[in-house]
Amino acid sequence: MSGLITDRTPLVIAAEINTIRHQAGKILLTSAIEIGRRLKEAKDLLPHGEWGKWLKKSVSYSQRTADKLMQLWEEYGTKLLASPDSDGNPNSPPVANLSYSQALILLGIPEEEREEFIAEHDVENMTRVELQQAVKDRDQAIQEKKDIQQDLDLKSSELAQLTIQTRSLEQQLNDYKVKYSAEQEKVTLKQKELEAAKEEVPSARKIAELEKMLKAAETKSSVMTAEAQFTIHRDNMIKAYDELLKMLTALDRTDSEMKEKYRETASTIVENMAKTLKVWPPVIRTNLSINTTQSKRS
Repeated sequence: MSGLITDRTPLVIAAEINTIRHQAGKILLTSAIEIGRRLKEAKDLLPHGEWGKWLKKSVSYSQRTADKLMQLWEEYGTKLLASPDSDGNPNSPPVANLSYSQALILLGIPEEEREEFIAEHDVENMTRVELQQAVKDRDQAIQEKKDIQQDLDLKSSELAQLTIQTRSLEQQLNDYKVKYSAEQEKVTLKQKELEAAKEEVPSARKIAELEKMLKAAETKSSVMTAEAQFTIHRDNMIKAYDELLKMLTALDRTDSEMKEKYRETASTIVENMAKTLKVWPPVIRTNLSINTTQSKRS
């Protein structure tokens, strides 16, 4: 008999307590599920408006407690009650090894994700606080993921808007380029027209040079005209003088007195012409100059 006695240590005692507590939690969960099933059955049978009264009078449950018990039944009832002998059974569902407190905490996880969460975490050996922290961390990670996704969606939306704006700006830029090209063509055409006009229309300097050349040409033409006229008159005078001499020579043979008379007359004419040429053109005297002279004398 003494060989069957095991040494009692605080560690052994703690393990026994935790085992009993876990088993008690499982029993409590099974009981809570059974109660939840019956609460659901009663609620379906009661007339509308009698549910709250029945809870308070018949079972002393609050509406919140009754809702939680019925939720345990809806979430875990089918799986747990289908495998009553789950201890040590590897084929039992993960929720079969949960305690009452663990099952309540895991209600915060959607049913389709619950078994995966239990499989990834050693939920059966986790304390209530540890499980609450694990669920909190999961919810925080999901929220962060949602925030990241929301931020990503926002950035994607902003990127889409920027893309639209960029395309719009690119279109505007292309339109401006087309307009600018058209305006440049107009400017180039105007420059060509201006260059052509400059070639066709002389500049002020060119005009001045042309006017100077024209004036010089006119002056030269005037000089040439005067020379031509002088030459004509000179030749006529010389010719007339020669003819006069021939006439006087011929007249001297026939009538010497008449020849002498004509010679003296011609000589007087020549002398008068010579005197006139010496002072030609004559100085024009105005009445003003005469009056001024008279006023000085007076």
